[in-house]
Amino acid sequence: MPAADREWVGRLWVAAMPPSWRLLPAGIAMLADGLVAEAGTGPVGMAAADRAGSVPLILVHPAWQGRGIGTGLLAAALDALRAGGAGEVWAGNGGDRYIWPGVPRDLPGAVAFFTARGWRHGYDTLDLVADLAGYRPPAAAAARAAGAGVSPALARAGDLAEVRAFEAATFPSWARWFSARTDGILIARDAEGKIAGTLLLDGPGADTVYAPMLGPAAGTIGCVGVAPPLHGRGIGTALVIGASQILSQAGTRACHIGWTASEAFYRRAGYQPWRRYAMFHSPP
Repeated sequence: MPAADREWVGRLWVAAMPPSWRLLPAGIAMLADGLVAEAGTGPVGMAAADRAGSVPLILVHPAWQGRGIGTGLLAAALDALRAGGAGEVWAGNGGDRYIWPGVPRDLPGAVAFFTARGWRHGYDTLDLVADLAGYRPPAAAAARAAGAGVSPALARAGDLAEVRAFEAATFPSWARWFSARTDGILIARDAEGKIAGTLLLDGPGADTVYAPMLGPAAGTIGCVGVAPPLHGRGIGTALVIGASQILSQAGTRACHIGWTASEAFYRRAGYQPWRRYAMFHSPP
């Protein structure tokens, strides 16, 4: 998106969004295609469109809401995506990049907007956050991690081929994220030395669109996965605790874990819910 367009979309964001959702410049910068509604002297609304199958963002200036502008933008974006070959279209995620996984639950007007236009709600997901200053895992989680019998360690160059093979075989939807990384990969091995689980970590100063909300010492943990035959043994807990300790020692404060349905799992490791999202997809 050209700088001039990012500027007015930023102004529209500030006008349309509540203070709890600060301007996210990196999120706006990743938007590529979309439609604009103009009135008077300039744009009053916009809908981003990701050709892979999503509407990542739709905004209408408060002074122009309630006039069918949002409805028209959404319908036009959906038509354009389907004309380009997209099948099912998602609100938020679904494309190559996204600002948030779905429709933020703390924007009830947005949830009502998609509901009223026949979009289907499939499930909810959430983001969690923990302040890692002096991080100490809850006692029960620490005991579970200790009982897992693994010692998570950062992957080295010689581990990368094995890590990528593990992801391709076990979590193929995450494979591209691991293939793009040469650092920030935590692995846990079983008693035979085989990879049992992995995750990605970054911070402080993590590359996240939420940095303006989380602060300059932000960190992230994502793509936490354990081989299915080894579920229930505490390996995932050990990975999350290990990553949190590494990030804490590096100076990370707010650590974000996004797009998960495993609230109880991350709560055990000391993380608290931050944002919730309703996952909507297009009507037939």
